[in-house]
Amino acid sequence: MIDQHDASILAILGRDGRTPYTAIAAQLDLSEGTVRNRVHRLLQSGLLVIVALCNPLSLGMQALRLFITVDHPARVETVCLELAQLAHTNRVSSGTGSKEVYVELTCSTLAEAQRVLDTVRCIDGVAEMQTSILTRFEKDHSWRGLRGGSGQRSVPGRG
Repeated sequence: MIDQHDASILAILGRDGRTPYTAIAAQLDLSEGTVRNRVHRLLQSGLLVIVALCNPLSLGMQALRLFITVDHPARVETVCLELAQLAHTNRVSSGTGSKEVYVELTCSTLAEAQRVLDTVRCIDGVAEMQTSILTRFEKDHSWRGLRGGSGQRSVPGRG
């Protein structure tokens, strides 16, 4: 469980994962050691992961989104776990709606994307798959801390 201090630390790191502990401590009126210990605990628990993100399209890569129908509700978790094991997978989630599984993938080339799609089609339980190839990122909430980052529309006055 997280408290208000943890939530504030997560919010600050969500804007910029490189924010020094001293700056976080000053903003929250906490000691640097307290911030360091809390961040360490959040990292150890898996509640926080700090990564560098880039726009795959700017690197000439293929960004794909898959919407998958699973042949039986009892197989959704198994399908998700198998999809999560693919090296190209960035995000796998299950939910409600006409497609039970949502997958985000990044591939180097269209040929590689085709091979990955063929692999996904062979996963037991995958009944139907709708594929979208992204051509541009207007906004990606996972990048919200990267002001003016590649692939995001710059907000006037926030450079």
